[in-house]
Amino acid sequence: MIHIEPSATGISESAVTYRNVLTEGALSWSSQTPDGFAANTLGPQTYDYWTPAAMPATLAVALPDPVDCDCAAIIAHTLGSSGATVHVEGSLAGASWVTVSTVTPADDRDLFMLFSAEQPYSRWRIRITGPTAPAIGIAWIGPRLFIPDGVAAGYKPLNMALDIELKPSVTRGGQYLGVSVKKKGGGTSIPLVPQRRWWIQSDAAPFIEHYNHGRPFLWISCPDLHPDDAHYCWRAGDTLSASFGAGSVYGDMSMEVSAYVGS
Repeated sequence: MIHIEPSATGISESAVTYRNVLTEGALSWSSQTPDGFAANTLGPQTYDYWTPAAMPATLAVALPDPVDCDCAAIIAHTLGSSGATVHVEGSLAGASWVTVSTVTPADDRDLFMLFSAEQPYSRWRIRITGPTAPAIGIAWIGPRLFIPDGVAAGYKPLNMALDIELKPSVTRGGQYLGVSVKKKGGGTSIPLVPQRRWWIQSDAAPFIEHYNHGRPFLWISCPDLHPDDAHYCWRAGDTLSASFGAGSVYGDMSMEVSAYVGS
């Protein structure tokens, strides 16, 4: 699910978020359990969890320089079933925390939060309140990289491109007993509208390197029209490069991705 604050901009634009500022500074936390370390939230794996020992719980980072973030995500969690509320907060060193987004998830689907902090902050944190400590697989705060004009025709949203491997159960006499899910995930091709060379070689260059090395990122196709098409993704095909036409003004680009699919 995507929670969009009134302050958020670019809610009809496609974007990726490849920087997680929680990994870029000194991480701190309020509490953790012996088998639920806070550092597990930095990933990239989704099967390890942070389980706070007490509530409320906080996960914070102190950065060397302020960063203007407008997106947060929590992947592979039990926030909904724990009745928890998530607060994303920022501040400058020595200043009070400012809440930029708050949501109480209704379920345990991956949670995305879009907002505008209105200024860069050198400290960011996720604060969780509620009666029961949840388990959190991946925690993410970062800036979005908007993709001019978004995706090209023929794009199949990830939430409609589930890769579900089934294991049918049949008796010796051929009677159908049912089916169980053996593997579940998502994958799709993301064709982009032809992009200008300057954007590919400047704004997008750090993301292209990030993607080509197989590092995870957040994909959001169009928050206001496709709120279910927001995912924790990684490269599944060839490297990302541009095929330029005559004059080398525009380049064609496409991403082959796999995605985590939770509850």
